[in-house]
Amino acid sequence: MANLNKWLRTSVASAVFTVGVAGIADAQLQTALSTGAQSTQAGASTQSQIDQIDDERTNAEQEYRALLQQIESQELYVAQQEVFIQSQANELESLRMQIDSVGNIQRDLVPMLREMADNLRQFVELDLPFQQDVRLERIDDLYELIDDPEVSAAEKYRVILNRYDIEASYGRGLRVFEETTTINGTDVTQSVLQVGRVALIRNTQGSLDMLYRGASDWVPVPASYSNDVQRAFRIAREVTTPEVFTVPLPGSEDQ
Repeated sequence: MANLNKWLRTSVASAVFTVGVAGIADAQLQTALSTGAQSTQAGASTQSQIDQIDDERTNAEQEYRALLQQIESQELYVAQQEVFIQSQANELESLRMQIDSVGNIQRDLVPMLREMADNLRQFVELDLPFQQDVRLERIDDLYELIDDPEVSAAEKYRVILNRYDIEASYGRGLRVFEETTTINGTDVTQSVLQVGRVALIRNTQGSLDMLYRGASDWVPVPASYSNDVQRAFRIAREVTTPEVFTVPLPGSEDQ
């Protein structure tokens, strides 16, 4: 009986010890699990912070590279602008030199234009005397044009060349014009045929007279040329088709 009691006490003590040890172990396990969970959470938080820092570093690197590209673009733009500005400066200098040159040209051009007008006037005065009033008036207008400061030198030169072209055109082909002359105190209208710059033939009330280039007097047209001369008048008036005709020239047998 005594042994049984001893065994029971021993068993109870062992059970109590076992339970106590088990309780301690369970508490330690719970503590370890809690610590592990906390460590896991801390690790996850740390990893999240690391990922965030890495993302921020990546973004900062991208912004840095973008900034470098902008700087390079700005440097290239500035270099291009410097080249453009220098080009503009060179062009301005060239324009300034051209303006100075134009001023010199204009000073030299005016005497030349006046000489051209003088030569043209002298030519008209020595030419066959057809429509001289109109032709000389056209030349007189040139002198007013040359002295007009509002007209550019280029325009003055163009107009003078135009007058030369008009005079040159008189030497080509046939022309008929009407003019009035005074015969025995009476104004008479006569038709004048201009054969280039070779001769003038006038028809005054059916009478045909001719003035050669270089001659001072009108002379009658030989009768043998009358039909050809009349045909020439019709051709010049464009009332008949052009065809060959003959007119007397200085030194011809019928003269």
